[in-house]
Amino acid sequence: MADYNFSGDVDIEQITLIGGDGSIHNIQEMFLEVNIYQSIFKKYIECDIIVSDAMNIGSQIKGSPDDDVPDGFRGIENILISYRERTDPSQDAEIPYKRHLFGVYEVASRRRDGEGVEGYILSGISVEAYRTLPQKISKSYGRGRGNKISKMMESLMSEYVLNTELQNEYQSIGLNKTITIDETSGVHKYIIPNYSVDKTIDFFCKKADSDDHYPYYIFYEDSNGFNFRNIPNLISDGAIDWTYTYYPSNFKVEGQDVEGSDQYKILNFKLLKENNFLENVKGGMFKSRSIGIDVQRKNKIERVFNYNNQHDKFTTFEGGYYPIEVEGDAILNVSLTKFGQDSDPFFNGDNMVIPKKDISIKNRKQSYNKQIFNNIMQVTIAGDSTKNVGQLIDLQFYINSGIEDAKYEVDKSISGEYLITKVRQTMNDEKLTTVLECCKDSPIV
Repeated sequence: MADYNFSGDVDIEQITLIGGDGSIHNIQEMFLEVNIYQSIFKKYIECDIIVSDAMNIGSQIKGSPDDDVPDGFRGIENILISYRERTDPSQDAEIPYKRHLFGVYEVASRRRDGEGVEGYILSGISVEAYRTLPQKISKSYGRGRGNKISKMMESLMSEYVLNTELQNEYQSIGLNKTITIDETSGVHKYIIPNYSVDKTIDFFCKKADSDDHYPYYIFYEDSNGFNFRNIPNLISDGAIDWTYTYYPSNFKVEGQDVEGSDQYKILNFKLLKENNFLENVKGGMFKSRSIGIDVQRKNKIERVFNYNNQHDKFTTFEGGYYPIEVEGDAILNVSLTKFGQDSDPFFNGDNMVIPKKDISIKNRKQSYNKQIFNNIMQVTIAGDSTKNVGQLIDLQFYINSGIEDAKYEVDKSISGEYLITKVRQTMNDEKLTTVLECCKDSPIV
């Protein structure tokens, strides 16, 4: 094992395979690499474990305690992983272990690596994905005069996703998952017609509105637990603890300890997307129109979105905008609506209607999506188990130039605050590397 002084050294407490019969198999000595994935676009954390197996673990696993014949992987096995960065032993208590429990859903790329040795990949997903899969929701939310979607989400989480029974099971293995839910605006009444849990979550994200009526709600899992968050809140409320910097080769700055700052160096980076204006126009960033058809009142509502009139309402990193004029409507949205019925005298009393969100919110979300994900950066840093999707990070890139005067200048076009959208923790028995995918708007003005 490497010395304690190097950034990225890893301390793996355990990688344990739990069979369907409750049997315990330590696979820490046979793994080659572990990858743990987070994404704000996915509801559950996933993992891949590359295994070099000389013990033929698959032949030892039984489906249940009553099975006499081992029958290999059946998709009912779990994997418990616990790790953290390696530090000085006197400081170990300052970095808690990250613990994850995954359900194995696939054994892939099985091969013969040598005499008596097989290699394969175990793929897993948070056990909640398995628990929610067979469940269907057929119930009403917001009975009476309605309720906030944030309250509906609290009810759904406690009943279907992370109930008390599961929390108690987690605590028995030292795992504690949290639930973070952002407040929503307005009251609603919905009947969920035999939807899956995941589809119901998507429905609530789509219908949720914020106080300023510029919402972008998402649902995801990070290493701490589950999150129902509004992206503008992630940006406005987020705090940046450290700055990570990319130094070109042979970079020297007088009075700056570049060599001694490995923990906060960007090891390498790749700009995955940068200012695709054609895609932004086609995606409705600058101009769009919505038509809402009110069947009961036999009329229609039209809303035209013009970016130049509303960009200042967006919560962004830089606070600027793109001064572009677009003719016509690149995007046309048509839907049924009940917007305005709550103020119509015909629907008062027994026909009381819960206020529905303005159809123009969809136009705003389309535009905000294109602006906030306008630049996508992938960076690799020394292992940091505390990095989660939804966090903010400050990235600084020095210009990689042969021109001496420009060599020590920061590239302002790609440097700045970013929102972390994906995290991949990659580890072997010695090193932990963290790969981050981040986004920012990077406006022109």
